[in-house]
Amino acid sequence: MINLEKGQNAQLKMDVFHVGLGWDVREDKSSDVDFDLDVSAFLVGKNKKVITDDYLVFYNSEKRVRPSNLNKIVSYTEWSSNEVMRHESRPVDPDLSVIGSIDDEDGATSEDGDDETMDINLSRVNEKVEEILICVSIHKWNERKQNFGQVERAYVRLYKPGQEADGEGEYIYDLTEDFSTCASVEFCRIYRKDGGWKVQATGVGHKGGLEELVDKYVG
Repeated sequence: MINLEKGQNAQLKMDVFHVGLGWDVREDKSSDVDFDLDVSAFLVGKNKKVITDDYLVFYNSEKRVRPSNLNKIVSYTEWSSNEVMRHESRPVDPDLSVIGSIDDEDGATSEDGDDETMDINLSRVNEKVEEILICVSIHKWNERKQNFGQVERAYVRLYKPGQEADGEGEYIYDLTEDFSTCASVEFCRIYRKDGGWKVQATGVGHKGGLEELVDKYVG
């Protein structure tokens, strides 16, 4: 197991793995509204922008897969509403290389383990993609006056299939220490290097939420 620190990089020795996100709300600072932390992936090319809009994988992506069949892409129009779509399907890029999580708005889906899980298969990544940027953002952060300082034990971990148990993983990065004034954090980048892949803990916080990340990496 490697506990990643900001700026640290390591050779990635697995092609197929999960990215898990978990958190607990600080009871003495929380209000009566939920914390909704979302994991997203930006698949960017040499210009540091997503190669097309479909290569931002997040809760509102138009390309989806059903949990019962992760190998078949279906359109968002299959669902009667956006809310139903987010709760019954997972976002995906056009090559099925990154599959996002079912949207867990309050962390209730998995109270003790990962609250959201992303699946990555590096062998399927589009050849134009140079990096996969994995980010975490707080939904409606401005409206709810929330930031990462109001949650505890927030983490992201990269782990192989079979390491689902809480706390296990090949690479683990703690989110709670350095981002108390931020609404979104660039956790790490997975990038091509000398014919393989490496992972680096970037640890870049943003005061804005997902919209600030979109401004940086889309368009």
